[in-house]
Amino acid sequence: MRGSKAGLFGRWLKPQEVEQPDGELSYTALADSGLLDDEELVTGLAQEVSRNYLTPGELALVFDDLGAPEVADYLRINKFPSVVITRHGDFGEIVTGALYRRVRRWCVPLLKLRYKQTANQAVQGTDMLAFRFRNEPPVVAVPEVKTRATRKMRLGEEAHKSLESVLGRLDESLAFAMNRCAERGQGFLARRLADLIKNPQNRVVERHMVFVHDNEKWKDDVVDLLAAEVTEPTELTVVKIDNLQEFVARVYQAAELTVGQQNDHAGGAA
Repeated sequence: MRGSKAGLFGRWLKPQEVEQPDGELSYTALADSGLLDDEELVTGLAQEVSRNYLTPGELALVFDDLGAPEVADYLRINKFPSVVITRHGDFGEIVTGALYRRVRRWCVPLLKLRYKQTANQAVQGTDMLAFRFRNEPPVVAVPEVKTRATRKMRLGEEAHKSLESVLGRLDESLAFAMNRCAERGQGFLARRLADLIKNPQNRVVERHMVFVHDNEKWKDDVVDLLAAEVTEPTELTVVKIDNLQEFVARVYQAAELTVGQQNDHAGGAA
């Protein structure tokens, strides 16, 4: 599958051996497998970054020549965050979406970053939603995503509070996704989402957390502290990336330069 983005994400991250904490928390750690060379990895992630911000055909409306230098300026000014903390947060959501969609094979119908009003402002609600509509009852995964280049022992506590907050307003996020699907003419998805809103008793909501974290700064004591907070079944995935801050900067820089190769096909989300 070399060259495909599905293959890229499947080969980039491999599970590590971890010790499971006591209680309701299930812990998975992922790290670089070493199977991809640096250029292939950065280029593949750059393409994924671009498609998360750009609607299909958007650049063609603005530019006649997609290879023009003005394209990079357009992305830098209008699409990609200049504030580091916002950029890191967006990158974490992009990686999480690709992990759930391309590797874990959940249905992720919405690339939420396409709906940002300004580059440095977050879209409200859940970080993302993933679904297994074929299950009976249907399953809704609500991942809370945190991206950190520095160590913070209370990261889990912060994520737990954020997750509980968005779960309390889950129907708002479902309605946002439903309306976006309806606008795109995806009636089947819109109706399935409407059913989840109308019949909350006929859905299973799963609590998920994803921490995209600098590898050298990560310590498992964060997991132990989080496990003490969690009272309901919760899945935690930690994605460890070497030199995270520098890596994210390189991916976004590559995205500015390689956007002409953008693939507008949804690949499971649009």
